[in-house]
Amino acid sequence: MQGNLRLIITCTTKFVLLFLLVIICACNKSEHSKGKSNKPAQVINAVKESELTTVILSPKAEQRLGIETAVTEYQSIRNTLRLGGEIISPPGHQASIAAPMAGTVFGINGDELLPAGTKVKRGQPILNLLLLTPEKDLAGAREAVEVKKVQLEVAQAQADRAKILLHDKATSEKIYLQAQSGLAVASASFNAVEARLHLLDGTGMESATEGLSAFVLKSPVDGVIQRIYIASGQAVPASTLLFEVSSQDPVWVRVPVYVGDLVKIDQKKDAIIQSLGNISNINVYNAKSVNGPPLSDPNSVSSDLFFEISNSEGLFRTGQKVSVLLTQLGSGNRIVVPWSAIMYDINGGNWVYLRTRQYTYSRRRVEVSSVIDGSAVLTRGINKDEEIVTTGAAELFGTEFGGGK
Repeated sequence: MQGNLRLIITCTTKFVLLFLLVIICACNKSEHSKGKSNKPAQVINAVKESELTTVILSPKAEQRLGIETAVTEYQSIRNTLRLGGEIISPPGHQASIAAPMAGTVFGINGDELLPAGTKVKRGQPILNLLLLTPEKDLAGAREAVEVKKVQLEVAQAQADRAKILLHDKATSEKIYLQAQSGLAVASASFNAVEARLHLLDGTGMESATEGLSAFVLKSPVDGVIQRIYIASGQAVPASTLLFEVSSQDPVWVRVPVYVGDLVKIDQKKDAIIQSLGNISNINVYNAKSVNGPPLSDPNSVSSDLFFEISNSEGLFRTGQKVSVLLTQLGSGNRIVVPWSAIMYDINGGNWVYLRTRQYTYSRRRVEVSSVIDGSAVLTRGINKDEEIVTTGAAELFGTEFGGGK
């Protein structure tokens, strides 16, 4: 009897403890659920992006828009690397012209100097350099003018006397001619020293250019005047830098490449060049690889590659930064779609339209890595065997945003 009572008490105790344990677990779970619902922020009416970009057309509308589709598939595409480059003039096609001797600078035919940015041809005169004597100080020039003036007056008197004597037949014609020759020499000397004086003190500049020895400086290359370092009428010493001319067609693209990536680049392949900010990937140009100087920069741990591109339309300028797409060794499988399938929003986002079922199209965001031969290479956003719109994407885009018919 006593043993049965003890057994009943033990069983009752275990039951009570188990009941209490269940209650405690239930309470903890309830508190945990309540705390989990107290989020710092809540998104109400959240909708997936794909659900906002679905267009359902009627059969007639699809026919009127001329929708054509194609199934995506992988293609073997060479690996590429996009880097920044700089437009430069080819070696030997840029020149800096300095004054070969002391003189005063004037434009051609006394005009103003050609402004920077002027297109010039090889051999075209750029400016005149009027030569000065070694003693070009102002005081010495004034003294020379006074001396030559006196010599001119004496020569004039001698010529006048010889003319009178010849008329009276009191002298020979030879002496008369000698007097006239002395007068011409004295007159030329006086005009020269007077012109140099005007060049030094800045008076009578136009008349000063007449009768002086001038050295014509010409452009050594076809190109554009990049810089002008002097002004018209300025006196310069020898070796003064006067102007710079650089060729603009063709131009080179200098591309610094990290030395760790240099061994991965196929240096025999052309590079694809486009302007910075060209988010639509249009107006891309091929630049052929050329042998340039083997230059490296230890600070940036890079070596330079060089490419040549035609610039007959003047689209690129010396010093301009551009985007360069280089071809790497090896290849990989990529999704390639026609360029006509790519749409751009106002923020530069890339989109394509997928045909999810009959007459139903969904807009999908994609990422374009490069454009090769009119086809866009996608890195993500589209999978293999999906049906995309290749013709009529722009019409679908207009239909979705209210611009279509």
